[in-house]
Amino acid sequence: MRQTDAARWPHRVGPGLLALAAGCLAVTQLLGPSAAEPPLGSNDSGTTPPWHVAGSPSPWLVTSLLVVVVLAGAGVVTLVLTRRWRPDARRLTIAGVLVAGALALLPPIGSADTLSYAAYGRMVTTGHNPYSTTPAQLADGGDRVGAAVEVPWQHTPAVYGPLATAEQAAASAVAGDNPALTVWLLDLVSVAAFILVGLLLLRTGRDPTARLRAATLWTANPLLWFQLVAGAHLETLVAAAVVGALTVTSRSRVAAGALAGAAASVKAPGGLVWLALAWADRASRRALLALAVGAAVVVLPGYAAAGTDAIRQLHRASRLVSLATPWRLLVNGPHLSRGLVGILATVLFIVFVVVLARRLPPGAGAGAVAAVLFLGYVLAAPYELPWYDALAWACLPLMAASWRDGLLLAHTTVLSLAYIPGRAAVHLSGLLQTLTWGMRTRVAPWLLLVVMAAVVVIALRRNQLAGRGNAPEVS
Repeated sequence: MRQTDAARWPHRVGPGLLALAAGCLAVTQLLGPSAAEPPLGSNDSGTTPPWHVAGSPSPWLVTSLLVVVVLAGAGVVTLVLTRRWRPDARRLTIAGVLVAGALALLPPIGSADTLSYAAYGRMVTTGHNPYSTTPAQLADGGDRVGAAVEVPWQHTPAVYGPLATAEQAAASAVAGDNPALTVWLLDLVSVAAFILVGLLLLRTGRDPTARLRAATLWTANPLLWFQLVAGAHLETLVAAAVVGALTVTSRSRVAAGALAGAAASVKAPGGLVWLALAWADRASRRALLALAVGAAVVVLPGYAAAGTDAIRQLHRASRLVSLATPWRLLVNGPHLSRGLVGILATVLFIVFVVVLARRLPPGAGAGAVAAVLFLGYVLAAPYELPWYDALAWACLPLMAASWRDGLLLAHTTVLSLAYIPGRAAVHLSGLLQTLTWGMRTRVAPWLLLVVMAAVVVIALRRNQLAGRGNAPEVS
């Protein structure tokens, strides 16, 4: 290969991988209910939004398409992070926005979570308490939204914060007992939040390199197209509140605190951004008070309205251990109690934060601190799914390029592959069952354990290099 061809190939491969990932996602969604896409209730025809055909694709087909999406997405991000491909940030952002908008017109894939969201909203509009009522109980009364919820969530009350429940209730109030329309409305809000985050991150970029990081790590990241846009998960709302808090903090600490409280009121881990803001303002009691007041104005009324059942559900969720994390090896092996796993995970989270924060400059901003906190959290959490990584991805563009980028990329790639095709209600068989279940329960936990170990190994190695005179990282 000639030198000029070697220099040009990333500029050809990069756009091709983006198009391939977008196309595979769209095809998977457009083909209709499958092992990756749940049916959206009895009145889902596909002729009304979200649109799809009744293609009845095989589990092998949708699994293969989504594997291509993940690998292509990892390839795109790698090309940019290694500086082999340097596209224009604004064009890349426009491409990401267009893809997100197109995918929002199609049904969610990768899990059946959106149907649970719809059921919790329906509970509110029909006078039920979503934190003590299950979708199965809703369905027993003949409700079509409750009947659409799939296993294993039919007997699970809401585990989300009061703002998430309020958003779900608003969508249900518009859509009534139509689960497909409810899901689509929630999807539109999710995609709008995704685009907002991308635009905020692009605006915060101080130079072309920072803006390219924002476009690559968020708006035009096919891994996030899959998990957040096509998946329509609540993490996009949390990310919008988190990035909003980090963006407005220089103007109003009260507003920043309120947005941090909003993040925690959608999903509790979002509250870590408040710690990042407080750390950056630790020298000012007045700023800390303003942050506390802003958060309290949102969090206290929300949870007061939700009641003690919401707190009880948060505690229950905190004891879960997902199949693909290394913690599952301890639960299935030495049979450690869930409470002990939670304590060990908290200790490991603190260790990761300390290690990941090494060599950050003393005046590192709240964005860099938030990135470290969320990255440490997703690496250490006992219950972790690929879309949970969204908060770390949202904050990573706010700090300089570093070895942390590769850690998160590896983490999300492994988890994404582990949870393909996605629907727990579909029982796969034969070789496909062996491959997918083996990846989730045997391969992924060990690969993620390697990622965990890499945090310490790389940090120690870089600390040794720093001792020989290397300068600290710039954030």
